[in-house]
Amino acid sequence: MKDETSGDGAIDGDVPATFWRRAQRNAQFSFKLYASASRLALGQSRWIAASGVLGAMSLGLVGLGVASLVAPYDGVATAALTADHAPRVVAWDTKAAPAAVVVAKRTEPRVIEEVATLQPTDDLPETAADDLATASLADPGLFAPQTEESLAAEAALLPAEPREPRAVETTVALASGETLMEVLQNAGVDRIDAYHAVAAMTSYYSPRKLRAGQEISLAFMEMPDGMTGEEGETPAKYLTSISLEPDIERAIEVTRNDDGSFGGKETIREFTEGFVRASGTISNSLFLDAEQAGIPPQIIIEMIRMYSYSVDFQREIQPGDKFEVYFSRKFDDLQRPVKEGDVLHASLTVGGKTHKLWRFDPGDGVWDYFDESGQSMKKFLMKTPIDGARLSSGYGLRRHPILGYSKMHAGVDFAAPTGTPIYAAGDGTVTRANRFGSFGNYVSIRHANGYETAYAHLNGFARGIKAGTRVRQGQVIAYVGTTGRSTGPHLHYEVHVNGKKMNPLALKVPTGRKLEGKQLAAFKELRGNIATQMAEAPLATKVATATASAKGGTSSAN
Repeated sequence: MKDETSGDGAIDGDVPATFWRRAQRNAQFSFKLYASASRLALGQSRWIAASGVLGAMSLGLVGLGVASLVAPYDGVATAALTADHAPRVVAWDTKAAPAAVVVAKRTEPRVIEEVATLQPTDDLPETAADDLATASLADPGLFAPQTEESLAAEAALLPAEPREPRAVETTVALASGETLMEVLQNAGVDRIDAYHAVAAMTSYYSPRKLRAGQEISLAFMEMPDGMTGEEGETPAKYLTSISLEPDIERAIEVTRNDDGSFGGKETIREFTEGFVRASGTISNSLFLDAEQAGIPPQIIIEMIRMYSYSVDFQREIQPGDKFEVYFSRKFDDLQRPVKEGDVLHASLTVGGKTHKLWRFDPGDGVWDYFDESGQSMKKFLMKTPIDGARLSSGYGLRRHPILGYSKMHAGVDFAAPTGTPIYAAGDGTVTRANRFGSFGNYVSIRHANGYETAYAHLNGFARGIKAGTRVRQGQVIAYVGTTGRSTGPHLHYEVHVNGKKMNPLALKVPTGRKLEGKQLAAFKELRGNIATQMAEAPLATKVATATASAKGGTSSAN
């Protein structure tokens, strides 16, 4: 009999017990047959010879039995696995085509010592073939070469690495009509967290003051999928801080405390204050020529408002008129301008007449612009309640552009682009802010002493403007439009005195306060100080190259 462990095709281990029982039965049967036959056929004298013949026959039968047992395993080799839970014996036919492996499914990574092509044989017992089919479906490709896909599949069976929350920062912008609470919830902040964060901010800055376009920085601890804390009390996006800059000088920050509550703080930035002087001659318009002279838009607009009570910018300004302005500016550590300040002095020469104004606080906390005699530039009503507009139609009888016949035009029209701001001509109370017949969107304001102003064809109303609202002179109340009976965007402006419609451009209205006594003396001192400072300040030609004066103004010029 061959050495079954020599690697020549036999399997490891002893011959099965069934084989030995069958051989024993054959041997016993052969021995009985030998004894009986020798006694009956040959007699005592031939017993030895017959025994030899029958013995040879018995050995032949044993050989046939062994051959019948090992025939299904002809050409079978061994394959050993070294993993802890690897199958003890894996058999394959080295002569057949590749097929599935006879192996039980295992749960740990395996190390294969020998790789070969596996194939179940047709001569396996029926139960073994069933086991082979089951195993091949449960663990296909046991000995296949490792690929990225197979490695990823095995990695998926390994215990997952513990996942931790990650810090996330984002910036959102406030949309028109949107509240801070809505912004936070749209960004994924839990509603309760958003409420407490907004409440913490209110102590330092009212969220109601936020305007569309305001950028807000948010910081979260973002929880992995399926990880929401014990009993789900931690939201997927755990808000940790909110920060915003309502202006260049302030920063507001709200952060989460260790106990989960929110606290806020306000940071005030320190800047250096300097003073800048600029002047020029008008060849096109005050706005364009002042901008070319190095005056920023904010300061130009303030100059227009300063003189809007006494100068008609649509009809009185002519080429050759001159301007001069002295204003404050904020500088950073590198002496770069970061914010424009206040107009301290302005001079405007119109038609050969020079109008000079100074900013002054008489001591009651209400500053104003005053002329050389100490008379406030403010009048009871503004002459033109709109900036940069063109007078398109005056007061009086005219042919109506839509109706086609002559009709009294009881106001003045200022043509301007849609959306141009319209100001309240004076302090007063809004009596109407709605749609009003052919006037379209309409606002009327009641002032003191029987005066009333009206504004028509508006595109829309400013926030908070409605009947009963108190307004201040110069406050934005609406925007230019072309609603109602209108041929284009413009403001129709009327002034009523005790119920009678008057020409707004020809009306003589009361002036503001006049300085006297100690207030007038303080004002004259201020004028002298500003004259000295202006002489030392360089003339600005560009905003970017404007320099700061080393000396500051007096405390009353604020």
